[in-house]
Amino acid sequence: MESNGLLEHVRDVGPYFQERLRELLDLPLVAEVRGVGLMAAVECSLGGVGADDAVLSQDYEIGRLVDRHCQRLGLLVRPLINTCVMSPPLVIDRAQIDQLVSMLRQGIELATKELTGAGR
Repeated sequence: MESNGLLEHVRDVGPYFQERLRELLDLPLVAEVRGVGLMAAVECSLGGVGADDAVLSQDYEIGRLVDRHCQRLGLLVRPLINTCVMSPPLVIDRAQIDQLVSMLRQGIELATKELTGAGR
């Protein structure tokens, strides 16, 4: 990996990936963005607090909707309850990162509309 420049490439684009994902924090549904390098998690929430069954059910619905909308747009994310986990290929470039973040933003926006009834 070091001899073909892949490690250096990841060191270059990883911070850009994290920076672009943090831009999603302006969306009302995005509660937290965390990650390092080319591994990231975007947590979504309608603002429910606590660990009761209703909040957990809502969290599963959020994850399912974001995943469904992203898949329709051509982006595969791994939903873990209400968190979209991503680890794109190590060869991803900045233009592809821009496309990934754009598709994720659109998927989250569509899920938000559906969850709040604005998309009906």
